[in-house]
Amino acid sequence: MVWNWAGVSISLITGFLLSPYLFRKLGPEGYGIWALSFSLIEYYWLLDLGVRSATAKFVAHHWTTGESTQVSEIMSTAVSYSCLIAVFMLGIVRLAAPRIEGFFHISDSYHESFRALLMLMTVNWCLGLIFNLFSAALEAVQRFDVTNRIAIITTGTRAAVWTTILYLGYGIVALGIATLANQCLMYALNYYYFRKVLPDCRVSLRHAGFETLKKMWNYGIHTFLQTVSMMGLNQGPPILIGHFLPTEFVGFYNLPVRLLQYTVEFIGRIGVVTNVNAAALAAREESQPLAKLAEYANRYCLAIFMPLAILLWIYGDQFFRLWIGPAGAAKAAPLLPILLIGYLFAVVAQFSSSMLLLGLGKHQRYAKGLFAEAVIAVAALWLVIPRWGIIGAVWVCSILMVLNRGLFAPWLVSKTLSFGFGHYMGSIYIRPLAAAVPVIAIAYLARATVLPGGNWLQIFTAGALSGVLYYALAYLICLDREHRSLLRSWLRQRKSEPRQEGSV
Repeated sequence: MVWNWAGVSISLITGFLLSPYLFRKLGPEGYGIWALSFSLIEYYWLLDLGVRSATAKFVAHHWTTGESTQVSEIMSTAVSYSCLIAVFMLGIVRLAAPRIEGFFHISDSYHESFRALLMLMTVNWCLGLIFNLFSAALEAVQRFDVTNRIAIITTGTRAAVWTTILYLGYGIVALGIATLANQCLMYALNYYYFRKVLPDCRVSLRHAGFETLKKMWNYGIHTFLQTVSMMGLNQGPPILIGHFLPTEFVGFYNLPVRLLQYTVEFIGRIGVVTNVNAAALAAREESQPLAKLAEYANRYCLAIFMPLAILLWIYGDQFFRLWIGPAGAAKAAPLLPILLIGYLFAVVAQFSSSMLLLGLGKHQRYAKGLFAEAVIAVAALWLVIPRWGIIGAVWVCSILMVLNRGLFAPWLVSKTLSFGFGHYMGSIYIRPLAAAVPVIAIAYLARATVLPGGNWLQIFTAGALSGVLYYALAYLICLDREHRSLLRSWLRQRKSEPRQEGSV
């Protein structure tokens, strides 16, 4: 998990630094088209049909039980299927590009750039559909150190190349070419380390089989339903905003969403660990630890994220003013507190719930709940955006997020693991929120007096103050007694370990 956080930290830092630079260099419409292109590409994952998630699930299972032949069958089948889908998708997008372009309000000066960027990102997706299977296998055997080393390398190189291209005055097409080249580096590293970590796995067409694909589909169809739903929930708003409003509003919506997605990714990495560990526990038929895994993972996720949530809630407007300038902040900053409610209670505090259901293969009803959320969201957005714009869009997303992922998902976990819903919710929320109350009061007082947030130093100081105060309280309130003892023992052990010569 520490390696996961290291990878996310690099993404967060580069995203924090690059997003305003992209916004300023490309302009509101150019940045909106850049964000819109990525939103469109996400819809391609509908054709995955849950194969990547099934790959992680079954590789984790068969690796745990020592069945190397089955691992080869899973990987060979997944790669063969993905190659066919990639070729199909590339041809479809090449033919449909003019119609896709006509759906949005794109000015004449950006028509050619949008079409070129769409094709570049499509090639990128096709390669990713295939080579991301190897990273799924690495995650399945819990080699998060490897996957995150790759992420750190490629994120750093992408940031450097993007900055250079923008500094030299090139536009979105050059950024698209650089992105494709950088992703190819990541795909090559994924395959190299896959061969190194799983040398006995044979990936070839002769090991692929339709029966294996059917088994993967039977598991993945519910994940596919989740994927369809998440596409609608994550990419539906920018697509509909781009249809009903000028393209620049896609960028204004995208900025707070991307900020939260970058920061919440810390929690998502814990969820990945929860997923594969739940699959391994189920394979060994160890049911007792699962209830504790569900409770502790979500509570500690909420506690980890809470200082940042406090900072964004109280200083969000000042943060955006410094980050992207007063003009952009006037449109983007009001969206942040609304979105923060949904992300805090429905994603941060419950992401591990969904991952646990996925790891157990008990995610069928959760997938249906996500699908219902997506259908209602798209219908509501179609009615709301023309009347209330992007403010109405974020209210729709946040409310539905809380109702489904914040309430329905934990109810499913409590039923699956046979414990009370009220007890489960209380074990997650009460302690982190109790620790937050005094910190929120102090942060409001600081903003009104000594730290108004007029510059970056004041905002970072307020964040550090909130973090120190909250984590001190969380250590006493949120951590169970045995976990405090474990933490102290671990720290003492790390401190007493002799430093090896040449170590860093």
